[in-house]
Amino acid sequence: MKVQAISNSGGQLPLPTLDSRWGLTREKIFPLSIGKEYAVYAITAVKDVFWYYLLDERDLPHPVWYPSPLFRVSDGSLPAHWVVNYTANATTQDRVGSSLISFKEWANDPSFYERLVEGEASAVAAFRNERNISA
Repeated sequence: MKVQAISNSGGQLPLPTLDSRWGLTREKIFPLSIGKEYAVYAITAVKDVFWYYLLDERDLPHPVWYPSPLFRVSDGSLPAHWVVNYTANATTQDRVGSSLISFKEWANDPSFYERLVEGEASAVAAFRNERNISA
C-alpha cells in the first residue's frame, strides 16, 4: 500500500483527531514532504481515523504513525501476506484494545513495535524484510 502526503499540518486534521496530550494540535507540523509517496507498513484505527505507519523525513530506522487525513491513497492494494489482528487492552476492561493490519510478525505480536524501536535483532530483521518487499 502506498499513500501520498497532501498535508503536513495539524491545521488540516479533523477536530476529533486533535489531542494535545499526543502533540496533535492545529500548530503541529509533521516531518512529511507534501507530494511524496510513502510505503505503508501497518494500519491501525484510533479516534475514528485510520493511522498509517510509514518512514518519514527523519530517517528513523522504524516507521511512525500518522493520521490518514494527511494523505491520499495512491495504491490501496494490501500485500497478500498481511493479516489483521486485535489485541485487547490488558490494563483495564473499560478501554478498547487495538486493531492492526500489517505483516504477520507485527500484527501477531503486541510487543513487536517496541522491540523494533529498541533495535531488537529479530524485529529489525522482520521489518527489513518487509521493507524490501514493499520497495
